[in-house]
Amino acid sequence: MTNEELYKYKEDGLKSHLFHIKEHQVNDKYGVYSTGVFKYKGTTLIIAIEEGKWHLSVSAKFPLGYQQLKDIRYRFMPNDIQIAQIFPPREEFVNVHECCWHLWEI
Repeated sequence: MTNEELYKYKEDGLKSHLFHIKEHQVNDKYGVYSTGVFKYKGTTLIIAIEEGKWHLSVSAKFPLGYQQLKDIRYRFMPNDIQIAQIFPPREEFVNVHECCWHLWEI
């Protein structure tokens, strides 16, 4: 994704400030990636770096499938990291929003 495409999806800086997201941008041969709050194809994305690791939160008003999450991961996060969706033990699982997914750098 180009810088222009990225900023087309980016929400204003106030939303990033509300979530205490520190601005961070990186480039690789596939495009430009940034932390912040984004709107993309009916979803809201919150991208942050927490304790040195990328974290992507995807929320929508509808269920998302594998291909949609894959598209978002590769479009909005650098290629050189491994990302996973974590399923903890049942006792630790928290699901505040039915259509929200968290992807973490591992």
